[in-house]
Amino acid sequence: MRHKILKMSLAMVLMGSTLIAGAVEVYTWRDNKGVNEYSDTPVSLSPAKTQRFNVRTQTTTSLAQPKFNAEASSDSLTDQQAELNRKIEEQNKQTAEQNKKIAAENKKNRDAACKTSQMNRKMADSLRTNNRDALIKRYDEDVRLNCN
Repeated sequence: MRHKILKMSLAMVLMGSTLIAGAVEVYTWRDNKGVNEYSDTPVSLSPAKTQRFNVRTQTTTSLAQPKFNAEASSDSLTDQQAELNRKIEEQNKQTAEQNKKIAAENKKNRDAACKTSQMNRKMADSLRTNNRDALIKRYDEDVRLNCN
């Protein structure tokens, strides 16, 4: 009984390890000394120097190099740049519109502050209080700040 359980557990471990090994890519390359090296990641993370090793068939295959079409990539880069320029222009237009709105609001606020300062100054002329001169001086300063 004990021998049978040991055989079953060993069989399960072997089946599990082959499933795991089959699911993982293995890369191989030769080091400076000419020794074959195996790893689950390409050497120096550069696939150009490595080969893919199939654990099941015990064969190696070169990793496919992507082929670049210079004309197509330059067109796509040109298109990307043009799209980026359009987006930037749109953002600049929106920013300019927002700045105009803010400038108009600021001008409106300055005009209102100027009118208020001038009314306060006119009112200070007709006051009959002890600190009339101090108020006139203060309102003159307000007119100078808000109306220039």
